[in-house]
Amino acid sequence: MKHVPLPLKIIFTIVLVLVLTLTLSWVGLLVYGKITYADTFAQRTIITKNPGLQDGLVPQGLTWHQEEKAFLTVGYMADGSPSRIYLIQPETKETRFYQLTSGGNPFYRHTGGLQYSNGYLYLADDGTGLYKFSAQLPAAGATIEIGNPIVLPHNSAFVFASGDSIYSGEFNNDKQYQCSNSFTYNGTTHSAIVAKYSSHNLTTPELVYSISNETQGFAILPDGTIVLSQSYGLSPSRFLVYEPEQQIMTGRTMHGAQVCFLGEPTRSIQAPPMSEDLDVHNGILVYMTESASKKYLFGNLYFDWNIYALEVH
Repeated sequence: MKHVPLPLKIIFTIVLVLVLTLTLSWVGLLVYGKITYADTFAQRTIITKNPGLQDGLVPQGLTWHQEEKAFLTVGYMADGSPSRIYLIQPETKETRFYQLTSGGNPFYRHTGGLQYSNGYLYLADDGTGLYKFSAQLPAAGATIEIGNPIVLPHNSAFVFASGDSIYSGEFNNDKQYQCSNSFTYNGTTHSAIVAKYSSHNLTTPELVYSISNETQGFAILPDGTIVLSQSYGLSPSRFLVYEPEQQIMTGRTMHGAQVCFLGEPTRSIQAPPMSEDLDVHNGILVYMTESASKKYLFGNLYFDWNIYALEVH
């Protein structure tokens, strides 16, 4: 047998140990995920892939476009290029994207929630405004002009639409991201809100929901159940489910509207990190994460590169 020099044996051993360590770590994370997020994995089904991840999109918002019969996602680009909207049709798998402009200039901002409603798209951007623009999409590769934001009396990090109502909500974590809409009910204080508007009047709220920290998305199911998508950083995500009896009308007002307090949820479903904006499609909650983007990658450990339907009842 040919003699193998000692330095090569050492290098081979080190490489083998590293490969085994990485393999065992990956298997360990899979097992951990299967146990920790068992409810989510058991209750979610794949609708279609989350488009744009391989291009460097860091997705933030998600909505179903009724005319296009397709999902739209929106996000910022990891390479610093202008933010984009991606389209994917679940049946044909057709995918295309559009760069965003505002006032004719490339739009580079973080973006947030995205919603289709009655021929318009609504885009939140973690500021005090909400963008409203035509949902008629141009040819593939063209730009979409989103205009200037409608200024709201609160931050707007995510958005949801139902009928003629638009719901715009803010993200608070009492650290880097702080909001000023503090509300206390029965000894529990929240610092963020979701405001309900008529699509014909996006300046005066009709109802205000007081919500918990680190909310990334909001949706109302056909039976009136409210779901919050809660996540921040590498911590596990949670889907907080509030059936109608957990939605407490307080008899108090904020920004001229009655306040509904979302305190203790009916159910909390733990999920892999970085769940984002929510929507409702065919009566079922739909969501995606940003964790499988090129910026983060670790979401691939949990196969989080898709758009999912999640049964929460």
